[in-house]
Amino acid sequence: MSRSTPRRRPHLSRRARAPLAAGTVVALAIGALTALTALPPVASAAPCDPWPPTGGTGLGSGSLSGSAAMPTDAPATPWANGASGYIPVLQGRTTTVELLTGPTSPNRTVERFGISGTDLGIMWKNGDASNPQVLMALGDTMGDCSLPGTQWRSNILFRSSDRILSNGMRVDNAPMERSGLAKSILPRSNLPGEVTVIPTAGVEVAGTQYLRYMSVASWGAPGEWVTNYSALAESRDNGENWTPVAGTARTGTGSARLIPSDLGAPFTTHTAGQMSAFLKHDGFVYEYLTPSGRNGAVTLARVPERSIRTMSAYEFWTGAGWGRDHRSAAAVMHPRVSELSVSWSARLGRFIALYTNGNNDIVMRQAARPEGPWSGEDILLSYRHVPTLYGAFVHPWSPAVETVGSDLYFTMSTWDAYNVFLMRTDLDLIPPRTLPAADSRMRVADNSWTTDTPDPAETGETVLVERRPIPRS
Repeated sequence: MSRSTPRRRPHLSRRARAPLAAGTVVALAIGALTALTALPPVASAAPCDPWPPTGGTGLGSGSLSGSAAMPTDAPATPWANGASGYIPVLQGRTTTVELLTGPTSPNRTVERFGISGTDLGIMWKNGDASNPQVLMALGDTMGDCSLPGTQWRSNILFRSSDRILSNGMRVDNAPMERSGLAKSILPRSNLPGEVTVIPTAGVEVAGTQYLRYMSVASWGAPGEWVTNYSALAESRDNGENWTPVAGTARTGTGSARLIPSDLGAPFTTHTAGQMSAFLKHDGFVYEYLTPSGRNGAVTLARVPERSIRTMSAYEFWTGAGWGRDHRSAAAVMHPRVSELSVSWSARLGRFIALYTNGNNDIVMRQAARPEGPWSGEDILLSYRHVPTLYGAFVHPWSPAVETVGSDLYFTMSTWDAYNVFLMRTDLDLIPPRTLPAADSRMRVADNSWTTDTPDPAETGETVLVERRPIPRS
């Protein structure tokens, strides 16, 4: 992002029963030591941002807001002292597979796509039987920090056909602006009152790709930002080109005047529905909705797949059934759910939701139905091990999603490296939960469904072996 624009994010192997696999160490070492290009030490929130970040707290404006008690061994802000973040080497329940983007990534994103820093990594299947790929949407993206404008793009897209995730995720290609520079697929308007445009969810319906995205008016206090609106965009060429879908805008608390003419008049004012996660199930697209920022509860909408473009066809879970008025929607998960992804797990035979909670942990919850009731939280990765983490987006080709395999893969970002990691959790190491019978009361002797399980950083179920610095050259 540009040097004058504040960021939202601060912006602050395989089994516990065996030693850290040699292959994991080797893979991480290759990713960490294969240097591509040097970056100037000029940022905390992102490779090209000044230090301290705008806002002045020294923690930036995002993930760490929920961490009431930062661990005493938290690393110094790398961009402030000339480093480039680190790779967390973990053993136990959750492990790091590789650094997916940025300098030293095996995907060589600096050379191939002009990407030295980016975040999120929202994934979905493209639905193409002849050319199956996972599409990955990423947020604000930096390139060469020595150039005017730092090659900032509001968002980019990757495509991957790699199904063998145990040794990483190879990126096939990306929509390109020119050779060596991936293009911004949803350009910002460059008008006052809009600092960037961020994708929040993606889904394929009948061969068309859809993205829900938000127009950010300003970054505010830690964990909070203001949006002008959220809307749908569609692509009929596998994510190469995107067009806003007219009539799909939901206004936030910013300026509705920033809604571009090709979106037409907004459908509704819906401040609680600015960020999304999509789930396809039984002919419906379910849309899990949160407000802008990292401090909101989750409400749920659904629409028949064929009507995804028709906002009047959406209905909302009220707690007792489905209704058309979003103002009657009941929370299905709360509180403080940040950057959510939802998927079916064939391994568990349940739906799973991953997000960053108010303590800045990456957690998972389970449900037998899309609307819940949702279980208590299982911590997949603790802020005590990676205090700079945010975002958790399920890889749809994870063995635990597609089959009965135990490995669940997901992306994670960190604000110090300001890049995306591929992570792996062994669901065999998650305590089992018993779903109460539909006709029983929730308060039963077995409270495993509702209880939050202990932090694996405290129990020793996950161990931080090393914080491996990412070399700058």
